[in-house]
Amino acid sequence: MNHVLAGVQAMDICRETSSQWMTEFHNQLVRGKHVLLHGNVADQFLLNGEYCSLAGFLDTYFRSEGFEVVGRYDIADGLRLVSPDMQPVFQGLINARRRTGGGAVSPMGEPAPRAANVPAGGAHGCDGTPISPSTGRAPSSPATIPPGPQPTMAPSSASQLPSFRSVDEAVRAIRLILAQAEVPAAMIMDFADMLVSDPERQDDSEREVLTQLKKTMQSARILTAGPLQGRRNALVIVAGHLGAVPRWLYVDNPMVALVHVPRPSREERQCFLRRFIANFHEGSPISAERLRRVTEEFSDITDGLTCWDLESIRRTSLAEQISIQRPKKLVDYFKYGRRDDPWENLDPAKIRKARGRLQSRVIGQPQAIEAVLKTLACAVGGISSSGSSGEGGQPKGVLWFCGPTGVGKTELAKALTELIFGDESAFARFDMSEYKQEHSTERLTGSPPGYVGFEQGGQLTGRCLERPFSLFLFDEIDKAHPRVLDLFLQILEDGRLTDSHGKTAFFSKACLVFTSNIGGSTLEAAVLGSDGQLPEYSAIRDHYLAQVRRHFVDVLGRPELLNRLGDNIVVFDIVRPESMPAICRKFLAALTASAREKRDIQLEFGDEVVEMICGLMCQGENFTMGGRRIKTLVREHIEAPLNRWILLNGPEPGQRLVLGVEDDSARILINGERVPNDQ
Repeated sequence: MNHVLAGVQAMDICRETSSQWMTEFHNQLVRGKHVLLHGNVADQFLLNGEYCSLAGFLDTYFRSEGFEVVGRYDIADGLRLVSPDMQPVFQGLINARRRTGGGAVSPMGEPAPRAANVPAGGAHGCDGTPISPSTGRAPSSPATIPPGPQPTMAPSSASQLPSFRSVDEAVRAIRLILAQAEVPAAMIMDFADMLVSDPERQDDSEREVLTQLKKTMQSARILTAGPLQGRRNALVIVAGHLGAVPRWLYVDNPMVALVHVPRPSREERQCFLRRFIANFHEGSPISAERLRRVTEEFSDITDGLTCWDLESIRRTSLAEQISIQRPKKLVDYFKYGRRDDPWENLDPAKIRKARGRLQSRVIGQPQAIEAVLKTLACAVGGISSSGSSGEGGQPKGVLWFCGPTGVGKTELAKALTELIFGDESAFARFDMSEYKQEHSTERLTGSPPGYVGFEQGGQLTGRCLERPFSLFLFDEIDKAHPRVLDLFLQILEDGRLTDSHGKTAFFSKACLVFTSNIGGSTLEAAVLGSDGQLPEYSAIRDHYLAQVRRHFVDVLGRPELLNRLGDNIVVFDIVRPESMPAICRKFLAALTASAREKRDIQLEFGDEVVEMICGLMCQGENFTMGGRRIKTLVREHIEAPLNRWILLNGPEPGQRLVLGVEDDSARILINGERVPNDQ
């Protein structure tokens, strides 16, 4: 068929100033395929330098190609024609096919070459102006630049067909129209992802409609005469979410081609800004060199946004008086709804003192703190080797904490949150042991339409949309299902995640921390020698790095996720004996503060109390349980007896209590008195 296709004249779609999927759409129709358009179908699109909706493009395309009947159906408005003058032809075809019992399958012979395009009735552009049949372009635009992309077709411009409101009636009519070979016809099924409640299971009525739709594809005729001789009557199915369309309708169906409609490319985003920059705040006048730099940065930081998002940014620029010449500030305000950036507002003096602040909360982990400070410096400095003139979309910081249990991994994440954002309310913790099932991904991004919980949205995406300036802690990430881990590939690479409602959460202002105990169960056998000597930190680090690599590569088969982490894997050391007294005093200080706040009681602890707790830590398996075990011992041997004594003696506000330890025992004394065990 190559000799046939070579003679086909396409609608004039300029590749440089049109969305790229339009060419693929045309090519598939010329090949005799029906097309299922899916993806970003609700957006606006470039067509020869002007913006139009998908409906506007399809109407313009089919009319300029010479299709004499063009109709569209959705479950809200029913079946309608794009122009009232098509209604007599449409009704005549319906009546004729009904009289003759139409619906035969079309012949599969070689189509004859088509003649030159002769548009029927004249086409119209995205703004309703006539399009030239020879070029497919609208006449010269007015001198003034319109404020932004505009809706194309008003509902009143289409011819309503009230007798074809229900989907079963409409599909039967569409089948009759496409199964004739006299008049070129194209039919469009909008919102096809809303036709069934469950793409995996359909009831009898839904299955009947879908079967009719599939038979419509098979029975669509090839035109035997006229300017479009050799072309097939076309069915275009439009679905925002391909996953909501039953797979059996298009998989292994040689009559249908899938065409993905992506979000605007970098070139399209640049075209948008050049087209409408005069309608931004301080967008005119602007030098050519400044325009080039602003356009490049704008296109970099708007990756993943829709055309309507770009138009919303333009409106935000005017409403908030934010200059387009500062695109990063403008786009950040659009994404996050606030002008101040905690990362940019961090006091340098605060950063210089960060080591001391973190060490006061996480004791005995100098290597881990050093790694965190390095990541913090890169995040605040903002200089990147990504090659982007603007801000990259990746998260500000990504850290993978691994090491023994109870050594301060979660505590360091909390301390980092307080340091950056000023309060721990910016700390969002996700216990990944709750995401062990494959379907757990839906909890993070939201249930699909029609499923329980769809209205609530995703837990992760919702939290990011609400507070993008946050530290997200994914605790015990190794316990999550591997499919959950796949979600993080997009976050780590692009800094964004789209929920089930189609809303995009941006993580480029967040810090992500993962904690895991990978390798903890084999630590003692691997590095803790039988001679009782503690290993060096380097041995601990090498053990955990090897175990993390083995887990990603051999167990999960996800080396790409390991590659995204790079050198951001931070290994925590074991809690060594020299760190135990400081950790113990930290918990005793918290106990003292609580007594003063709750009872107005002053507590004093003798050194023997600290020595007792550290001595207990060296017994049995206590040592391998880290600082969390120290806290447990303080609760068991000090906090519980103290509360029993207070209940028995009812101390007065302001009273001073001195806590010590009974000789050769693990029992405390309060003001020299033993606390009874039987209370």
